[in-house]
Amino acid sequence: MKNIKQKLSEVIVSEELNVDILLDIIRKFIKVNPEKHLIIPLNDFFRLKNKDAILMVLLGFKVLKEWGTRETELVGPKDVALNSGINLSTVKNALRELEREKQVVSTKGKYSIPNFLLYILKDKFVTLNLEEPPRKTVERKGKRSEQLDFSRINKILEKNPEELAGDFYEFLTSIRGEYFKKSLLLIKLVKEKFGIDGLTTAEITKILRDHLRISMIHQSNISTALGAQGTSKYLLKQPTNKKKVFIYKLTKLGGDFINNMNLRLGKK
Repeated sequence: MKNIKQKLSEVIVSEELNVDILLDIIRKFIKVNPEKHLIIPLNDFFRLKNKDAILMVLLGFKVLKEWGTRETELVGPKDVALNSGINLSTVKNALRELEREKQVVSTKGKYSIPNFLLYILKDKFVTLNLEEPPRKTVERKGKRSEQLDFSRINKILEKNPEELAGDFYEFLTSIRGEYFKKSLLLIKLVKEKFGIDGLTTAEITKILRDHLRISMIHQSNISTALGAQGTSKYLLKQPTNKKKVFIYKLTKLGGDFINNMNLRLGKK
């Protein structure tokens, strides 16, 4: 009987969490910040297809639960969208598909991955082909779409989000709206920390939405904020070789405006 069980153990799975398998799956795609309850994507995360990226985020919440900073690993579509940078409607559709495919389970509109499925997911992600280029943000206008070039800010996107935001992380990620202030602040931070002088509205949107994982933000929000009446004294609008694409740089007044703002966490 003992020999039989030993042979059959190769195909036996358990509901008990196997931490080693979990780490094998996630270590090249994400890190986790327990203090902020955030999933931090690594470079290869952006090479995943949407459904695979969503699975990875759900596994990140499993880690947060095991770490003790969450009572449950169940997570709703909004938190998945926030942490993945994937459009909310896309997340909702993908989660429904994943449930039909028996890769996730749901309880009252929130989702998780059963521990026994880790054995299957390990085989899936260890052998996954990542030769395709990273997913890119596509801004759509009517039926036309254009692939945007973010090569100027690649070195920012490769860094930990908190390395860019520093003391301003809470303001950038937790305060709703304030697109003008957030844009000016990002323009200042990328110049000071990465030597990039100025950003386009598409680059600002990319950093806020996909790098800092602020959901429900669009390039039109940033364009409207930077083009509002009275903003020209704070910004220099520099044309590029692309039609209607401008790089926004801080003027002296813009720099003074940001320096005088009490945005840091804990300051009033």
